[in-house]
Amino acid sequence: MADDNGIITLGQDGTISKWTRNNQNHWQWAKLLDAGKEESISFTYNRDRLAVAFPRFGVKVWLWIKGTWQPQRSILRQNVTCIKFVEDGEALLGGTSDGVLWYCQVPNGTLRAYARHLDVSPNGTQALVSQVGARAHLVGIQGMDRKGKIEQVYAINGDPANDAKQSSPPAVFVNGGRSVVFHSRESSCLVWNKGKGEVLSGLDHGDSTSIGFDRASHSYIVTGTAQGLLSWWNSPPDQ
Repeated sequence: MADDNGIITLGQDGTISKWTRNNQNHWQWAKLLDAGKEESISFTYNRDRLAVAFPRFGVKVWLWIKGTWQPQRSILRQNVTCIKFVEDGEALLGGTSDGVLWYCQVPNGTLRAYARHLDVSPNGTQALVSQVGARAHLVGIQGMDRKGKIEQVYAINGDPANDAKQSSPPAVFVNGGRSVVFHSRESSCLVWNKGKGEVLSGLDHGDSTSIGFDRASHSYIVTGTAQGLLSWWNSPPDQ
């Protein structure tokens, strides 16, 4: 939660709960609502609104109105794998297992499809959209026209057929959203200048083959290799 004194959880039985910490550093539990018995895969929370993604059904949305969580119109998009509130909770950004990035205002917006797997910048104004074929796009998601706008493309020149066969980890923001880590070449994960779309450096693993990476907060990067090595890196300079 925003004040760091509470945690919102989604249980396997569909129960959404809130754990809050009091002045004595004790945790208290309270049930917020029952999302349903259907298998869920992701949920997101923003102050007075909750959303839960169900792969077979779509996305259910609730708003806190007059002291109760009231259900809103569901987003009927199947195969949703991840969702995040953006624009201070006024809209949802989601991704699906078949490679679609979509945007929908809450509670009564029109769903618009953008592209592929996503990571959202710390300030919520941009998304990184990763594609099969070793390409990623930086998409602005807060334009006045409410349409996604591609601001930069990250791609390595090489054999398109070979790149298309690769299953590269999705692009992620690092350095507080100023840089991008995307694509692995042999022993290195590549760090990009977000604005220029140029490779700044590589996180070299020596003789090991790099297979994955993620952000450990916006100040560090965690990488993994095929040989089972996990490495913790400081984010490189963004220039």
